[in-house]
Amino acid sequence: MTNAGASAAPFQPTAFLDTNVLVRLFQFWDACQTAQIRLDAISDWENLKAALAAASVATGALNGIDADYVKLGMKAFQHLQTSAGDYRYVSSRVCRSEMHHVLLEGRGLEHLKLQGVPHSLRVKRPQVLYRVALNEQDYMHLDTQLETFRTALSLDYSLEVTDVEDSSVDFGVSPDGIWDDAQAIWSHILMEVMDAYLCAAAIRIKADVFITADTSLRDALNRIRDPDSDWATLAASLKRALSMKPTEELPLPLRPGRALPTSLSSP
Repeated sequence: MTNAGASAAPFQPTAFLDTNVLVRLFQFWDACQTAQIRLDAISDWENLKAALAAASVATGALNGIDADYVKLGMKAFQHLQTSAGDYRYVSSRVCRSEMHHVLLEGRGLEHLKLQGVPHSLRVKRPQVLYRVALNEQDYMHLDTQLETFRTALSLDYSLEVTDVEDSSVDFGVSPDGIWDDAQAIWSHILMEVMDAYLCAAAIRIKADVFITADTSLRDALNRIRDPDSDWATLAASLKRALSMKPTEELPLPLRPGRALPTSLSSP
């Protein structure tokens, strides 16, 4: 695939970052902020645990899921930084919005746990309880953190992640066009609306790679990118609906912990 926009030459492949990738990157960045250490000074999980312990953080309180999320963010950062000179990184305002929601919800959950609210109530009436648990300072603090995080990736680590809807960057696409393609996708495949929008955005800008931790989403993209006999007709129909040539490839779905392909070249 070729890169979209007026500055596409020389060829530079594009990687689209899903919401969960941004969230994992933030969690790794936040852990390093707590440990007061640079992201590129961390080589592995044991290294980060030692840095956190040195900062008087009780790492034993981290459960398996918490650790896995930070580990995945660490691996994602390492692979993205390694390929920063070769790839262009793109995401979406939808991802930024979902990221804000996920992190704010997590903080609300932490407050509720500390207040001893039973799990059954947290699950049954989450919105009501979160509004009580979160205050204005929580919202302001997260907004500041997210802005600091984005600036740090760009200035400190040369990881510039551009939103496809950014009007200052000419991707040659419009939100209306993305929604049209999203409708074509969800009309062919049972997919969440926002997932269809993000896939449509990646396809619209002719992204070469779609990085996501969502296993079911990767599976769907794989099936329509390289269809077997059961998916061939559907994949061909979807390409026609998206005004794609039969030989044109869809983005390669990739897990955040995997290295980005180095063999991509301009057609």
